[in-house]
Amino acid sequence: MPHLSKRRQQQALIASLILTLSIGIAPMALAKYRPPKRPSAPGGTGANTIRAYRPPKNPSAPRETGTNTTRGDNCDRKAEGKLTPLVPFSHIGQTSSSRPTFVWFVPDRTPHPLQFRLFTRTGKPLYRTELQSQSGIMQVTLPANLAPLTIGQAYQWQVVLVCDPQVPSRNVVATAEIQVVEPDASLQNQLAAAPSPQQRIDLYAEAGLWYDAIAVAFKASETAQNQSAVLDLLDSLATSEVRLEAQPLQEWSDRLRQIEAIERQRQASQTPSPKP
Repeated sequence: MPHLSKRRQQQALIASLILTLSIGIAPMALAKYRPPKRPSAPGGTGANTIRAYRPPKNPSAPRETGTNTTRGDNCDRKAEGKLTPLVPFSHIGQTSSSRPTFVWFVPDRTPHPLQFRLFTRTGKPLYRTELQSQSGIMQVTLPANLAPLTIGQAYQWQVVLVCDPQVPSRNVVATAEIQVVEPDASLQNQLAAAPSPQQRIDLYAEAGLWYDAIAVAFKASETAQNQSAVLDLLDSLATSEVRLEAQPLQEWSDRLRQIEAIERQRQASQTPSPKP
């Protein structure tokens, strides 16, 4: 019971921080908004809203070992959060792309060598690239010269943070899975008619295509107008996961919300104060 009470206190603290930061950032966003001269009425789907991520109708269960996990502590023991693949925990996230984008969170402020690895579900290596870690949210998109992933197949991917090249046992390893599904013709038509990144994020999220939704959100978040796109999507995923009321899902939801709070705080600290 003391453990449960402590967890609830942590949840309340994270929720309070997110709310405080959101309130602090909101006036800046509203001040920049300008209605168009000839506004169109919102459509029935994906317009002027931020919709919650919905799991696919027939999700595949992650494997019991080595999936949606982080092995090892942070390289920087003072860092907040853990190396985390930004994916669902209760099921394998889906994509309709044959060369999808993978997104994860790095807590360490000090740069370290970082490896991204992609395998078949049986462990056959398919792709590997080496990067330099950056504190915050990072991503990799599979290159055009790589053979496209196969529809109907699931794959495993890893991010390896190399704390000490001489001591591999100190590496921090985060693992997740991805499933490639057939693109839906109706969804493709809706996407073609969706003029904004937020609408495309909503459409992908409602269709259960997590990897596609977060790929669009990551690209959109590079602009000042949509800098919270990834965090809004992450928040909806955390809410979706915690509704299932299982202990591991609660812990995963808590981790996602902690990352959201860290990143919103980072955004708030980088946002210039309005002139008096």
